[in-house]
Amino acid sequence: MILLLILLIPLFTSLFLLVFRNAATVRTIALASTILNLVLTLTLVFSGQTANYAVSWSNVIGFSFSLGYDGISLLMILLTNLLFPFIILAGFNTEQKRAEVLYALIMLTQSALIGVFMAQNAVLFYIFWELSLIPLYFILLLWGGEGRRNITLKFFIYTLAGSLLLLFGLIYLYQLTPGNHSTDFSAFSQLNIPGGTQIWLFWVLFIAFAIKMPMFPFHTWQPSTYTMASTQGVMILAGIMTKMGIYGALRFIFPVVPLGVLYWQNTVIVLSLIGVIYASVIAFRQTNLKRLVAFSSMAHISLMVAAMFVLNYYALQGLLFQVISHGVTIVALFYMVYLTEQKTGTLELPALGGLKLKAPNMAILLLLVVLGSIALPLTAGFVGEFLMIAGLFQQSAWFAAAGGLTMILGAVYMLYAYQRVMLGDQNPAFATITDIGIKDYLVLLPLIAIILVLGVFPQPVFNLVEISAGSMQNLLHSASALLPIVY
Repeated sequence: MILLLILLIPLFTSLFLLVFRNAATVRTIALASTILNLVLTLTLVFSGQTANYAVSWSNVIGFSFSLGYDGISLLMILLTNLLFPFIILAGFNTEQKRAEVLYALIMLTQSALIGVFMAQNAVLFYIFWELSLIPLYFILLLWGGEGRRNITLKFFIYTLAGSLLLLFGLIYLYQLTPGNHSTDFSAFSQLNIPGGTQIWLFWVLFIAFAIKMPMFPFHTWQPSTYTMASTQGVMILAGIMTKMGIYGALRFIFPVVPLGVLYWQNTVIVLSLIGVIYASVIAFRQTNLKRLVAFSSMAHISLMVAAMFVLNYYALQGLLFQVISHGVTIVALFYMVYLTEQKTGTLELPALGGLKLKAPNMAILLLLVVLGSIALPLTAGFVGEFLMIAGLFQQSAWFAAAGGLTMILGAVYMLYAYQRVMLGDQNPAFATITDIGIKDYLVLLPLIAIILVLGVFPQPVFNLVEISAGSMQNLLHSASALLPIVY
């Protein structure tokens, strides 16, 4: 029942918010709802017990409303409910048109994201997958920045293409299930699909998830969408929705087409590492701070995809740890971008400089976030990226070298951006700006605390995902033993 509560609280809150017209009331109710959901999620995490909820809806297509979780999905649920209070809080003390509609859409997005990570049935997974896109589409379209119509249309076309591929893959897998057919994940994972079929079916499923991550070369919607999106919209996109693609690959591709994973393993790793280098180089050449952070996010996600396909224990543990680390860090970074624009009226790096003279506390907090982003030791980013690169090294020293460029190039462009924003001579136009306020501390200090605490004491996250990562590795080892026979 607790799973159903966690799913329905943001859904009913989204409907309830439409009754109000006072923006402060709307934000307060939304924040209270997200905090309640976080508390309920933490009870699941610390209980150490499993929970399931299932109701049969249609025996005709083998569909049941089935909710549940394992270590990986619980990690995703925790990330979602951890970040949404900060996403809501980011909108406080800000003028926003039709606040009741905006926050209703944000809460609906949260409910759909939770549904994606709880679903134990392919049809239910797909319903929540699509449902998460609808409110986000309107958040981007109605509260986005310059050029939002064309950019949102491009985002919609990309995601629609991915959704159609996913739908085709699910229907195909449904037809392969025996007897009366089933859409349960357990039925899909038990399929004995011929190796030749797995080769092409892998790409049908993988492209659908690669668009969402996004991964090179399916990434072209991302930079412009992140740059145009409102602060809360980009927090949802970068902090949580990118993890939908990673989760979908772990949930569908690895158990269902493991031979396809092994066959295309090196291809995906090479594409991912190209994405790491490409995004890092492009990030350094950016003059817009928000666009620079967007490419930074792409570089880190690309390394995570490469680690996912290395198929060893270190890489999988690093990947799952980095899911939390990247989500927290990128939300803090985009909030810093918002503060910079709010105080100066610009995000163009040539026009910035010397903000530490008027906002020293902001400069300190931004430095801590930047150090977490570049994976400095004793930060959460270092733990995840060290394990992922160690895993890549077991596959190939060249892969590890290319993956390690994430740290090196990341340090170059992030410290360069910090220098251009905070250091140097002050722009005379910024002489009247003030330091950060109470709301900003409420957003940034907990996020920075998580970055630092997990960097020193990462074991709780490892404990959460250890069983799932180990079982996935065993599955792929079994598939690897069959590979010479099939091909």
